[in-house]
Parts: sequence; structure tokens; C-alpha cells
Amino acid sequence: MLSRRSWISAAIVLLAFGLRIAWLGLKPAHFDEGVNGWFVDEMTRQGFYHYDPTNFHGPFHFYVLFLAQTLLGRSVWVLRLPIVLVSTASVGLVLAFRKYLDERACQIAALAMAVSPGMVFYGRYAIHEMWMLFFLLLIGWGLPGLWRFGERRCLWAVALGITGIIVTKETYVIHLVAFLLAMPCLLGYEKLSPSQEWAFTGWRFAPRDVYIAATVCLGLILFFYTGGFMDLSSLPGMWETFHTWVQTGTARKSGHEKDWYYWLQLLGRYEWPALAGLAGGLWLLAPRTPRVARYLTIYGIGALIGYSIVPYKTPWCIISLIWPFYFVFGLVAIRSAELIDRWTMVTIATLVCLGSLGVSWKLNFHDYTDENEPYVYVQTLQDVNKLLVPLEELVRRDPIHYQLRGHFIGTEQYPFSWLLADYPHIDYPSADELPETLDADFLLVDSASIEKVEPLLRLEYFKLPVRVRGNSDNAATLYLYGPTFADFIPPDCPKFVPGATNPQ
Repeated sequence: MLSRRSWISAAIVLLAFGLRIAWLGLKPAHFDEGVNGWFVDEMTRQGFYHYDPTNFHGPFHFYVLFLAQTLLGRSVWVLRLPIVLVSTASVGLVLAFRKYLDERACQIAALAMAVSPGMVFYGRYAIHEMWMLFFLLLIGWGLPGLWRFGERRCLWAVALGITGIIVTKETYVIHLVAFLLAMPCLLGYEKLSPSQEWAFTGWRFAPRDVYIAATVCLGLILFFYTGGFMDLSSLPGMWETFHTWVQTGTARKSGHEKDWYYWLQLLGRYEWPALAGLAGGLWLLAPRTPRVARYLTIYGIGALIGYSIVPYKTPWCIISLIWPFYFVFGLVAIRSAELIDRWTMVTIATLVCLGSLGVSWKLNFHDYTDENEPYVYVQTLQDVNKLLVPLEELVRRDPIHYQLRGHFIGTEQYPFSWLLADYPHIDYPSADELPETLDADFLLVDSASIEKVEPLLRLEYFKLPVRVRGNSDNAATLYLYGPTFADFIPPDCPKFVPGATNPQ
């Protein structure tokens, strides 16, 4: 029979899964999701993924999406499902740290991750960062096992974790440096303030196991960076990418520059347990504290400093930075309960997690396109549903509507080029290269191109204002042809009439 603690752990994992899978298609597809989906479509067409060193992301995520889309079909829900699963698995992996830390502390850490606004928000759409988190947790779990027990499975955990971050995102360099520098920092501090006893019990694997693990992991890296060995010319991109990566990361005109304290601002606004854990790291300075927690905290602070130095910052990177501090939060809560009052500290920790859950629920299921939320970053807005919902309904009524004609003129191509890839007569011309026949069932025209487009139209259209993406000035106008979209035109919608004075 399962113990009470096992039921608690299972409930935490189920809570994490429920928050991530519920209403998964609620949020419009992000620009980056459209780009990732387009890459997967390209893989389907050419048979492999061609690694582009200027893409700033490794190839692994695209292979996962390709597998999901091939098995389950093309949809936003399918594109996001692998991230839901790996995000939930990350919560489960936090619980596996009970091998080294107090099980109750690990449960508190897992609960904090399960309800975290950022972990849920970025665990609900198809970008690379959640894989980074999972593989970092794998390294963080494996290293203490190598250090303490010398187990073969810990060797494989570290090897596969390092392989995973290398094939996921170029920022793996910052994390590897932080992991490495944390070791001498910890050993140096141990001389000043010894932690709990952590004696090495000897290696439990042979040199042959190291060679096998290294060979397998090197083979995986080569496989993913060479398109399954079918695109060997792309392999140099694996190191060429760092030239572009450094230039972009230090650029002052990328549009993504943030102050060094940006991550602390996000912690204060959303991630209260992690912020409490960061502050609670001072407790680890005391003698006889858990050595694993010390190491993870030093690593976490090092990674946080590394990311703070780089001007180029996007909010989804927060999920790969805050996970070590969840353990400190759990350990401080348990230790404080022993020193002060058990029920008082349990109540405080529970209230912090409930507060985080409340913020998470509001962000993920109510304010998921609110531009005032820092996590809602260059997010596709609900306005796009003025076109997408009618198209979906028309196709549901009769698949012949896949043959509708449409133009996206001067507007951003993503995520539309992936969402509407099944419509063969939709194109994306610039205002300087307009098609000969401009009239279509619909047109989405950016504000700067309207004066060029309207004099060339010969049919009457209903006009709806549209903003495609948040945090940017990208206003556009949607032109809907009345006979096609008659059932979806809102009351008092202004109308375009050729040759007439039209409202703008």
C-alpha cells in the first residue's frame, strides 16, 4: 500500500498536470510557436531538420514536435502537448531529490514548481525552455549521486542531462560554467563552515561504462545537429552559433534589452516561493546544513548572475533559473517548523503556495493576453480570432472552404503561416509586391499598407481593426468579403466600398 507521503507526491504531480493540460488551446498561438511549427512542416517536407546557427535554439525540440505532429496531427493542442508532459515530468523529478534531501522539503519544492505562474505559463506552449529545465534537473539530480554514491544511473543522468541541454539551447554554456564553478566554491566554503557529512562511498561503475555513456551521448549530439546524419554540412553551426549568439546577447538595439535586476523583478511579481528560497539561501551559510542544497544554491546564484549580466533577456528563461531555490524554500520551511512551530510554518508555506496558485490561475486562465503582465511577452492577441474562428467554423461546415483565398499584406507571417498551412490559396506578399488580383475572401493589411491596397480593391468588404501581437505597434485592418463571412460580421461593422469615402 502507498504511504501517505506517496499519495501527497502523486497529488502534487496530478495538480501540476491538471494546471498545464486544462484548456490547453485557450491561448492564441505565440509567434515563436508559429515559427517552431513551420520548422516542423519543413522537416516533414525535406525529411530532416536543417540546423540554422542563427536560430539560437538547438534541434531537439523540433524532433519532439515532429514526432507529436506526425502521430497526432497538426493543431496548437498537439504542438503544446509535449511541453505539458515534460513540464509535469520536471515536477516529478523534483520529488526524486528525496534521495538527498528531506522528502517533505522536496514535496514543498515540487508543490511550488507545480503552481508557479511561470512554470505553468511556459509549460503550456511549445517553446524550448521547458526542455532546458528538465535536463538541468537531471544534471542536478545526477551530480550529487556521482559525488556521494558513484552510481551508474547517476553517471547516465549527468551524461544525458548535459547532452540534453547541448541539443536544446545555446545558453547551455552559462549553466555548465555555473555547475563547474559551484564545485570549487562549495569546497572552499566547506573549509570555513562544514556542512552535513557527505562521505564518498566509491565508484560503482567501470571505465567501460564511462566510454559507453560518452559514445552514446556524442552520437546523439551528432545525430540531432546533422539532421539524423543526412545533413553533415550543418554540423559546424554547432560552434558557429556562438559568434551570432554573443553579438545578439550583448546588442543594445535588439528590442529585448533589460536591466540586470530584471529577473529579481519577475521573482517579486510572480515567483514568491523561489524569491523566498533565494533569500533563504543565507541559512545555508550556517554549519551542518545539507551539502546538496548548498551546491544547488551556489549553482543557482551563479546562473542567475550569468543571465543578469547579458542585456538580452526574455521572460521565459526564468524557468531555468529558479528551480534550485525551490529546494531552499522547502528546506527552510521544514527547518523553521522544527525550530519554531510546525503548524505555523506549514501554514505559512501553504499560504505562500496558495498565493502563487492564485496568481498562476489568474495569469494562465484569465490574463493570458494581458500586455500588462510581463510574462505575456510579444504574445499573439485575441484579435486574431476575428479571422481564425470564422475560418475554422467555415471549414467545419464544408471542407471546400480550405480553398478560400486570402492575403496577409505587410503583416507578420507567424503564427499564421503555420496555423493556415492547410489553405493553399493564402499568401503573404509585401506592400511593394502585391499580386495582380488583389481581391480575395479576406485580407489582413497592416496600417502602413492600407493606402496602397484600398485603391486596388474592386469588391466590397467589411472592415475590422486587428492587433496581431502585444508589446508592439502592429495595428492592421481585416477585410472580410460579405458573401463568404456573412454569418460572422458584427453589428454596425464599417464597410469598404470601392470609390467611396470609407471610414478608416
